[in-house]
Amino acid sequence: MPTAVTETLPPIIPAPVDSPGPSFSGIVGRLTSVNVVALLAAVIAGPITARMLGADGRGELAAIISVLTVVPGLLDPGLALWLARERARGGDRSELLGAVLPPAVGVSLIGVVLAYPLSELLGQGRPVVTTFLLIGLLLMPVSVVLHVLVGLAIGESRWRLYSATRIVATVLPVAAIVTLAVTGWLTVATAAVAYLGGGAIGGLLILRCVRGVRRLALDRHRTRAAVAFGAKCWLGQVAGTANYRLDQVLMAGLVSSRQLGLYAIAVTVASITHGLVLAVGAALFPRVAEGDVDLAARSSRMTVGLVGVVGAALAAASPTMVPFVFGGEFRDAVPMVIVLLLASVPLAATVVLAAALVATNEPGVTMRAELFGLAVTVPALVAFVPTTGGLGAAVISLIAYALRLAIQLRSVGRAFGAPWWSFVIPTGADVGWLRDRILLRLRSARRS
Repeated sequence: MPTAVTETLPPIIPAPVDSPGPSFSGIVGRLTSVNVVALLAAVIAGPITARMLGADGRGELAAIISVLTVVPGLLDPGLALWLARERARGGDRSELLGAVLPPAVGVSLIGVVLAYPLSELLGQGRPVVTTFLLIGLLLMPVSVVLHVLVGLAIGESRWRLYSATRIVATVLPVAAIVTLAVTGWLTVATAAVAYLGGGAIGGLLILRCVRGVRRLALDRHRTRAAVAFGAKCWLGQVAGTANYRLDQVLMAGLVSSRQLGLYAIAVTVASITHGLVLAVGAALFPRVAEGDVDLAARSSRMTVGLVGVVGAALAAASPTMVPFVFGGEFRDAVPMVIVLLLASVPLAATVVLAAALVATNEPGVTMRAELFGLAVTVPALVAFVPTTGGLGAAVISLIAYALRLAIQLRSVGRAFGAPWWSFVIPTGADVGWLRDRILLRLRSARRS
């Protein structure tokens, strides 16, 4: 997948590179707070859907959501990344949008053309799944354009708008699901409408980024530059999305709804730490694109350390927590949770390093790592998941994430001039740095 606060947004005027702005830790803190809201939403909605829909119904819902949150990223040929990078460097909005929107719409039509056969293939005779996949794929041009525009928000460091988009897309579905559960109307179909409708409303907020753009400045040379850069990123982006989400997409057609439901709950628990990782990656990208390459190593190793500590605590608690929160029917998801929490450590490093490498114009490294991971993941899933189920998928994810990280670490020395271990092994100085930032925040909060 790819997540209500009303805020007054500032005018869309890009700050110069050397202008003072929010600190990196402040940005990460804000984005992490947004992801905490998403986590709380999952804590509320997850048990409700699990208990009221059961493992089979939860699996059908996962089949719908996993596919429709993955496809927009797959159909974006790296244009969101190019847009974020060029806007962070001060490129004109009308020129940049004129370069990316025509090819984005063109590529998105692939989803429309393949809507019927893909919905039938992945629906596996489940009418609700097939219907929602068909509708979502037919609307893919809108989804892809909104996905690309997120790159504009990141490039302009529009973190309030980015945060509001995520919060609305997270809170609205939860409110709808709670209401449906109380009124007795919660089904797979109504839950799917809640998630997809809330996501669409949140996505539409990103259109505020283009406010004030009267016309697009079309330039074939700039479009070619965007497509050329995007092509370098696209294979890695597709492989990265596939590595992170392909397990659930393929499982929709390889295992029973019950197994997919168990695995979906395991992914929900293991994704608790992913909010921090996404926050660091998003905040890091424009900073590195502007030239602050020294920030990459500290961000990576501190993220690894925090994810490892939180993951260990969750793994220890999961045998009691999972059946208590989601119901005894989901007790079999516990081994999957533990393996996926272990896998979240190398995943954290790969996500942060991928953002930094692309921002420094090294998308090829990320592409090779993601493609190698995908070459392992796809045949392994097809060969083993039908017999091993969700636990096999979790083990395959762990192996793939570790291999991807190993490939990235081989190249970080050339890109950043630092040894590989400085990106994955936290130091005492990092602990002191984090402590000082927390104390500073607490003092600021008390003064305010």
